Parts: sequence; C-alpha cells; structure tokens
Amino acid sequence: MHLDKHGYVSIVELIVFIPCLILGIAVCLRHGFKRTSGWIFVLILSAIRIAGAICQLLTYGSPTEGLIKATLILDSIGIAPLLLALLGVLSRLVDWINASMQNPKINSKLFRILQLVIGVSLILGILGVTSPKSQAADGAFIPPTISKIGIILNIVVYIAITIVFILSLPHGSALPRSERPLRIHIPIALLAIAIRLLYAALCIFVHDSTFSLFNGSIVANVLMAIAEEFFVVIITLALGFKLGRISVDMQGEIVDLNQKSSDNGGQLPLSA
Repeated sequence: MHLDKHGYVSIVELIVFIPCLILGIAVCLRHGFKRTSGWIFVLILSAIRIAGAICQLLTYGSPTEGLIKATLILDSIGIAPLLLALLGVLSRLVDWINASMQNPKINSKLFRILQLVIGVSLILGILGVTSPKSQAADGAFIPPTISKIGIILNIVVYIAITIVFILSLPHGSALPRSERPLRIHIPIALLAIAIRLLYAALCIFVHDSTFSLFNGSIVANVLMAIAEEFFVVIITLALGFKLGRISVDMQGEIVDLNQKSSDNGGQLPLSA
C-alpha cells in the first residue's frame, strides 16, 4: 500500500487525535456530557477526525465508492464542532455574568438559535459534498450553492459569537478568579477558528488549485485547517481540566440565574 501526502497526514491525525479523544472523555466525565456545555463537541471532533483518517487510509487498499464518500463527508465536518464547542464555553462565561445582573440581556434563546443555525450549516455542508451537482465530468469537486449557504451561515454564527463576547468584556468583574481563563481562551479560539473558517470559505468561493476541499494544496490544508482544529481542541481540553466542575443543575445553561441561584447568593456553585 503506497501512501501519498494525504495518507501521511492521516497518520499524523491518528497520532494527535487519539490522545485527544481519551482526554476528551476525561473532560466530559469531569464536566458532563451535556450538549450545551460544549465539551462533548471536542470529543466528537476528535472521533470524526480519527474516523476520517482511518477511512482515508483504508481507501488505499480498497477504494470503494462508499468508503470514498465516507471520507469526503468526514473531512468536510470540522467547523461545526469547533463553533459548538466555543459556544458552550461562551455559555459558561455568560452564565456567570447573568448571575450578577438583575436583568440579563443575553438569554438561552440566542444560544439555541445559534446551535440551530450551526446544525443547519452542517447538514448543508454534508449535502453539498454528496450532491451529484458537486461532481464535474472529470471527477473534480465543484462547490454547489448549498455549500456556499452553509459557509455563510457559519460566518454569521462566528460574528454573533464574537459580538456576544465583546459585549461581555465590560462585565469581567462578575467572574470569579478561577473562571477568568474563559476570557483568555475565547479570543484565542476565535482567532484560530477565523483562520479555519477563512480556509473553508476560500475552498468554497475561490476554489482553485490551492484552496479546494479535496484537491487543493495539502500545505494550505494542514496550516489553515488541520492545525487550527488541533490547536482549538488542545486549548479547550486544557481549559476543561483547569476549570472547576459546576454542579449539575447549573451546568452549561443560559438562563436567568438570579432565580435559579437565589439560594447561593447569585453565584454558580462550583465543586472540585
């Protein structure tokens, strides 16, 4: 079995993401597997990358249509888990801020809407890479309209997350000292995801020999997509181990915490 550059990248992904999967399980056991908390999506992205790498390596020995299609689908999934993980971390920050305010300005509806939009963009992205319209006569990938809509939705969500974070900056005093790493993690993750999102947008809207989802430059793919995914996964896992565990009834929910936490002075209960 002769491996090309994509094959060697797949091996590196296995070396990187298998430990991340194990650490992701540990973080989820610490904080919970609740979808709104965000930690579960780091675990999911690691699993997706491992599955994609295995499928890629299997194609060298048995390049069946089903295996190739599975590889394409798994490779196309990346931005959604990153945004959902970041949204979960942001929800924790907003929870603390809301707990200190009489009339919180940001509630659960916004986060539910953003989760829904990310879900729609993910579905559109998968439909895009599997659509017959995305295949040219020579077999090359041509981004269909639904793929473009999916990227635009991701950009909208990214902008919304950035705005929410900026609005939270004046309320940093509401965070306990142990929770202040949230304010460092979020902008760093936003920067990395911006590069990942830029790469995806270039692949969909420019789509040349350098920027293409499946036939572009492997160097561009590694530097602008794979490296960013790995970086965000690592810093999110590190954050998960650093932060204390919030009690189950408060975990990852964007609600009026003044009502639910009246018994504890408006603060989120932490446990070691």
